Amino acid sequence: MGFNTIIRDLAKYLNRMVLLNMLVLALIIPVVFMALGVETSIVALITAAGGFIICIANLLFINQYFMRKTESSLTTSYDALQNDYLYDDLTKVYNRRAGLIRLDEEFARAMRSCSTLSVAMIDADHFKNINDTYGHLVGDKALIHIASTLKSGLRECDILVRYGGEEFLVLLPDTSSSQAALPLDRLRRRLAEQKFFAGNAEISLSISIGIATLSALDNNPMDVIERADKALYSAKRSGRNRVVYDCKIPGFSPALSEA
Repeated sequence: MGFNTIIRDLAKYLNRMVLLNMLVLALIIPVVFMALGVETSIVALITAAGGFIICIANLLFINQYFMRKTESSLTTSYDALQNDYLYDDLTKVYNRRAGLIRLDEEFARAMRSCSTLSVAMIDADHFKNINDTYGHLVGDKALIHIASTLKSGLRECDILVRYGGEEFLVLLPDTSSSQAALPLDRLRRRLAEQKFFAGNAEISLSISIGIATLSALDNNPMDVIERADKALYSAKRSGRNRVVYDCKIPGFSPALSEA
């Protein structure tokens, strides 16, 4: 339920309440008691007393029902809005917008505390062939499977992002390239060894991974992304289904892990 819907419903209920109060005070109470032969002055007193009682009832009703109902609806709507803002609908991991926000935060923290931050760019190999051969619904299931496999093997502090299409981004705080490569290579192997089916057809899934680590030469988070992306393309040019570590960090030797 959106915020506009909540406001419209609240206005509708309040309008009904005001209309009911008007009917009771202006018509029902005076007409009934005058029909019973009650004097006009007493009818006025009864109407005033009824109005006071109705006002108290309105306040209690608003506080005990409307406020709680509206608060619950707003909380639910806010949670849904936040979920749409932060998470990818298909894979249920962070979307690109939220991932870049987290990247900025982790980059700033690493620079401030002089700690390490590694970034991994991951791409599903030959994914267009899967979509073209088996259809986009199977492609969606394959992406869900890849995201689930990656998420299951990452630490709680690691951040998995659907960066776009069949590409994922992983942020690994307090982790060097060599430290990041070991668990990511295990996940690469696990994904390649797992069986994934589209109906009766078994589909081979694999991923290529490029890793870069924050260095003193980086001026902003996108510098690390760019190097991780170059490492990813190196992995794909080298035959796919492998991990390539960033080779532009002073004192760090490039390495490549194959299936």
